[in-house]
Amino acid sequence: MNNKRYVKVMFGNKSGANGFEYKIGEVNVTEYWNPNELDAKNMGGFNFSTEDKIIRWLVRGDTIYDVIIPEGSEVIDCPSESTPHGVFRTNRIIIVNPRLVTDEIAMELYKKSNLPEKSYFKAMAGCCVRGYINTAKQIFKDKIIIICLTIFLLFDILLTVSSVNRTREADKGIPPSNGYERFLDNTFNSKYLKNMFNNNWK
Repeated sequence: MNNKRYVKVMFGNKSGANGFEYKIGEVNVTEYWNPNELDAKNMGGFNFSTEDKIIRWLVRGDTIYDVIIPEGSEVIDCPSESTPHGVFRTNRIIIVNPRLVTDEIAMELYKKSNLPEKSYFKAMAGCCVRGYINTAKQIFKDKIIIICLTIFLLFDILLTVSSVNRTREADKGIPPSNGYERFLDNTFNSKYLKNMFNNNWK
């Protein structure tokens, strides 16, 4: 294990997955552990995350704990597209320093977060569900608007390229072969492109 700070979120001190009641400040030992299982859900053990990834999982609890891994414990870094190197499982765990998650704590965790851009959608939704509205608004402002603008620009580029290509074909007398090409002929045709690009589109 490296120097990252490890944390865990749950409702109170009870697991939402199997009802296991954790002992705070003591070593908790799992009843089932199969580290060779490829599916993390069937691996057993205790799951936890890192301080820079936990924003994605705040929806799963109202209390956050610091995690200590006892010496000699097995730890598996579970593959996760939404939180790479942010989902771990172990056969022994100590949880300490319980704090009720507030909007302020959620905001601090967001500022420390390091997720793939697409994961912020679910992080924002999770914050909304848990009532961390200021954090959800900040994620929307910082991440979601940028993603939406990027998608819009990509769509605009795709539409422009396909319009130019189709208009060149239409000018050569090639008829439309599908509904999309008929749409382009009727909407983004040669007359439209000449006006849009000052007759410099060819």
